[in-house]
This record gives sequence, C-alpha cells and structure tokens, in this order.
Amino acid sequence: MSATSAAFVAPVARISSRSTRRHRVHAPIARAVAPSSSSSSSSVHPVRGDALPTFPGGWLGPDLAADPGSWTHRLTDDEVAELDAALASAEAAGLDVIDLTPDTFPLPTLKTRLDATRRELVHGRGLCLFRGVPVHRYTPWQRCAVFYAMGAHMGWTCPQNARGHVLGHVKDLGADPNDPTTRIYTTCAAQPFHTDSADIVGLMCLENSTTGGESMVVSSVAVWNELARTAPQLARTLLEPFPVDRKGEVPPGKRPTYDMPVFHRHGARASDVDGSAVTVCVGAGEAGDSEGGREGGCELLSGIYDRNFIDAAQARFTEDDGVPRLTPTQIAALDALDATCDDPSVRLDMRLEPGDVQWLHNHTTFHARREYGDGEGKGPSKRHLLRLWITPPDARALPGAFAERFGDLRVGAGRGGIRVEGQTPFCALEPGA
Repeated sequence: MSATSAAFVAPVARISSRSTRRHRVHAPIARAVAPSSSSSSSSVHPVRGDALPTFPGGWLGPDLAADPGSWTHRLTDDEVAELDAALASAEAAGLDVIDLTPDTFPLPTLKTRLDATRRELVHGRGLCLFRGVPVHRYTPWQRCAVFYAMGAHMGWTCPQNARGHVLGHVKDLGADPNDPTTRIYTTCAAQPFHTDSADIVGLMCLENSTTGGESMVVSSVAVWNELARTAPQLARTLLEPFPVDRKGEVPPGKRPTYDMPVFHRHGARASDVDGSAVTVCVGAGEAGDSEGGREGGCELLSGIYDRNFIDAAQARFTEDDGVPRLTPTQIAALDALDATCDDPSVRLDMRLEPGDVQWLHNHTTFHARREYGDGEGKGPSKRHLLRLWITPPDARALPGAFAERFGDLRVGAGRGGIRVEGQTPFCALEPGA
C-alpha cells in the first residue's frame, strides 16, 4: 500500500443504530457529481415546475479514495524546516500561542501551500489533508503553536466553547454522551455527521486510539443532490427550520434554542467596506432580488447541521418553552439525511494518524467520527486531536439565517464561533484547561 493511501479504510458498519430511522436511501448515486476542484458556486442545474435543483461541485467518497493525491499533501523537508525555524523564533521571543500571526510566525514557503488549500476549501471540494507534521518530536507548546500558526495564516480563529478556547482539544474527558448538554467531542462516543460553527474546521492528530475513531466526510452538495433526486419531499423539509439547542452556550440577547434549516439555497455577492472583506447575501425571494436568490446567475447551497443538537432541543425543552415537537415528516427527513451521509457510495472514510491535519469547509461538507477506545478497563482513550475554527478572508456569503449561529456575518467582524458574555479567548495547551 502506498504512502498516500495507507490511512484510508474500507467502508465499515453504519455509525448509528437509531431505531427511528425508516427512510434509508440506498439508490446508486448519480456520477454526475464527480470530484472537481472548480468552484461549487457555478450556475445551478436548471429545473422545471416543482422539481428541486441540483448543484455542481459535489463529490463522492469512493472517487476521492481512488485519487488521494488530488487532495492530500505531505509536507516537504523544506516546509518542515520552515516550521522548525518559525518555532525557534517564536519561542525565543516568548510569545503565547494566541499571539502567533503571519507576521510573528512567518512561513514564506508553506504560506503558498496554505493559500492554495484555503482556496480549495472555500471554492473547490471543501476538503484537504496534510500529512507529515512531526508532532512526535514537538513539545505540547510546539504542537499547539505549529497548528495555530498554520490556521492564523488561513484566516481568523474563533472561540469553540463558552470558555473561550480558540485552540480546542478533541479528547475523551469522561463526559457522559447521554447527557443532552454534553459536547460530544469531549467523549469517546460516535459523533454523527455534522458541521461546526465556523467556515473552516481544522483537526490535527496527535495520538490515535487503539480501535475506532475513523473519520468520515461527505460532500453535503452531493447529499443534497441525491435527496433532491430520490426523496424530494423530504429534501424540501430540510429547507425548513428545525429547533436547535445551544447546550447552555448562549450569546448575549439570544434564546437557549434557535431555529435553523439544514440546507440553504441562496444567492451571494461580495464587497469591500473600508478595505475589509465583507460578505452580503441575498436570500431566495428577498426584496431586491428579482432572480429569487441568484446573483449574476449564481445560486449557492450551504449546509449547517448537527442532529445531536436538534435532539437535545427535543430532550431539554417543551412546547411551553417555545420548542415544538418534531413532526414525523421532519424525523423522516433527518433519518434520510443521516442514511444518505452514511452510505458507503457517498462517504469518504479515513483514519487520521499522528501528524495528519484535516481541513474541511463546513458549508459544503459534513463530517463524523466513529466510537473509539483503547480496550476495556483502560480509562479514557489516548486519542487526541487539536481543533481550530477559522474564518477565511475570502469566506462565502451566508444567508441571514446563519446569524443565529454565526453572529455578525461580515468577514473579519467576529463571524462564527461560540461567543458568550464575559468570554476571554485563549489557547489551552492541555485538554480540560
């Protein structure tokens, strides 16, 4: 097996045993959504009557697994040497990790690679994988610094929880996954397909578990296209709002829950205000948009989803709290979505190894991971990933509904992340800090 394919694993059993799932989608996926590095914001496929549109730019997991060299990059010796030199300079200057910027952590060679990666994430497949970060010889500070600095070269970092972690630790801390307030990344439980609350998420593997923990990624564009083709009534339901729990991480002036569709069809336009990149979105049918959500003949599809947070809203709140019960049609739509994501002909499976960095665009991909462990009676697993949430300077315009989760939708104005009153962003060097 080649170096570029060693981390890929064959499709394995579905990640969920949710008994309510009744609408599984097993029909073959149309190969019209083959991998492409072109922008997924090109013109939408035409439709007639009540038919739902499909979108270009989607990809299928087996196609990417057969061509890993098109979306993976192993760091060169020169790039690693550049990281080491920047680390030595930052340490000598006594900088904190959160103070690392493109100016204080220069990467003249790797910067070109990071810029190309960012463009591929935002305007292409939405998925890239780096390999070969020498985490085995770095100290905890150096590991955090290298990863954070790479993210800082790609954009602005966002807080990932109410405590203000801008550098997160995906680690089993012994939390109860059955507690609806638990953030699943602090457990070893399977994490169903979802998006994170930022434009880009980066995950760097430090240690892996003995068993399980495989990462799975799907193109949410391909998932939508399949549902629009095979289950259009359920696809329409996913364009309608679902109540979502904030799990106690409530921004100032907001309710503990909010309403959000899974899929959003929207037009986009970008402008510059006072030299800062700002995105503005015209939603379908809004005033001033004579083309019903299109700008210059373009229509985008963005996804935002976490079933765990939808289920938590049902468990923790009642209709008296303003949270209606999910209808049978809504449950069927979510079940069909989950089943399509978990279809081996759709998803891409991989096992992250120490030194791997997975980059994903949340608006065009969903990601998941399998339950993991190190054997009975050994306590929490050693599996440990670092996580970054990033807003890139060329982030796509987002529909207004995203403000409930992303806050100010302008790029560079605190877009994305979890922001609560009294929060001070910081980089924790160890899990649980």
